[in-house]
Amino acid sequence: MKIEFCMGTPEDRQDILDFGDLVFSKNGRPHDFQTLLPRLYGPKAVFEPLHYLVKEDGKIRAMICVLPMEYRVGNRTLKCSGVGTVSVHPMTRGRGYMKKLMAWAMEDMQKRGEAFSVLGGLRQRYEYYGYTPAGTTLQYSINRDNLRHRYRGRDFAPVCLSPMTQEQAVAFAASHAQRSIGVVRKEEEFLDILRSWNAVPYTVLLNEKAVGYFCCSGGHIGELQLDDASLLPDVLHAIAEQLHVEEISIPLPAWETALSPELGHLAEDVRITADHNYRIFDFPAIVEAFLTVRAGYTPLPDGTLSFAIENGQRFAVTVKDGAPAVSAFDGETPDFHLKALEAIRLFFAPEGWREILHAGSNALVRAWFPLPLHTPEPDNC
Repeated sequence: MKIEFCMGTPEDRQDILDFGDLVFSKNGRPHDFQTLLPRLYGPKAVFEPLHYLVKEDGKIRAMICVLPMEYRVGNRTLKCSGVGTVSVHPMTRGRGYMKKLMAWAMEDMQKRGEAFSVLGGLRQRYEYYGYTPAGTTLQYSINRDNLRHRYRGRDFAPVCLSPMTQEQAVAFAASHAQRSIGVVRKEEEFLDILRSWNAVPYTVLLNEKAVGYFCCSGGHIGELQLDDASLLPDVLHAIAEQLHVEEISIPLPAWETALSPELGHLAEDVRITADHNYRIFDFPAIVEAFLTVRAGYTPLPDGTLSFAIENGQRFAVTVKDGAPAVSAFDGETPDFHLKALEAIRLFFAPEGWREILHAGSNALVRAWFPLPLHTPEPDNC
C-alpha cells in the first residue's frame, strides 16, 4: 500500500468535498460543505491548496484545512489561521495520520509567522495538539417575554429586514474594513462569509436606507452590526416578528460596548463563555495587542509581571499610566513559569487564573486578564 502525505491539488477538488461530507455525515448530521461554508468550499472558491492530505493508494484517508487569515487589532495586523474539516476515515483511525498532519500544518503556521490559530471541537481531543478553550464571548439569550415587558408601550421604528444583496454586501464590506478590531475580510467574500454555518444574511432597512446588518440561523445571530445602537430594540422586535422566532441568541466580544448595555438590561440570560479552541504561537505579540484592547474598556492598574513559557518565550508585561507594553525578560526568576496550555488559559480563558497556582492572589493578574481574544462565528472554518 502506498501512503502519501501531500497538499491538495485541483485534481483533488471533488475528492476533498466528498471526503469531508462523508466523514462528518457519518459522525453526526448530514453535511454538505459547499453550502455550509460557501466562502471556503463554494463553486468559485480555490480551496484545494489549503488542505493537508493523507492518501492510501491515491484515496484520501485523512485531511485538515488550514485557512490563513489576518487579524486587525488597532494599528497591528496579526497573522493567524483557522483550522477546520479535521477528518479521518473511520477505517483508518488509530494510524497516527492526524497527528502527523497537525504537526506538519503547525510547522507551516510558525514558518509564516502566525501569532495564533483557532479551531472548533472537543477540548481534550485538540489539547494534544496545543489547542485549548480560550477567548471570551458574551452570549445573550432573549425571548418574547423579555421584548414585550422591556419595551411595553414603545412605538417601534418601521424597520424592514431584507435578504442581503451583493451590492449591499460590498458597502458593508467597506465599513467592516474600517473597524479597528477583527478578522480582515475580502470584499468579494463578504457575503459568503456571512452565509457560513447555514446562516442567512439580512440588511436592516429604515425608511429604505441600510442602517446595519446581521446573519442568523433560526434565532441564533452569528453577527450583528448597527450604525446606531439605539435601533437595537427595533431590530430585535423586527427579528422576532418578521422572522417568526421565539428566542434570539446573540454572541458579542468582550470589547463591544455599544450593544451590550441594552442587551444586559433586556436578556433573560447572559453567559461568559470561552470563544473557541486556540493555540498561541507568539505570546508577546498577542498579549500586548489584546491587553491594549482591554485597556480601551477597562482601566488597568500600573505594574509589571514577568512570564517564562515552556516553549522558550520569556517576556515582561508592563502597564504604565494605563498603557500596556511587552518587552523581553532576561531575569532569572519570572513571576510565573507556565506550560503553553496554562499560559493560554491564564491570559485568555474566562476565570483561567483559577487554574494556576498563586495567580488568583495576584492583583495584577485579576485586573489584567482574561484578554478579550475573540473570533467572530462567520470567520471560523
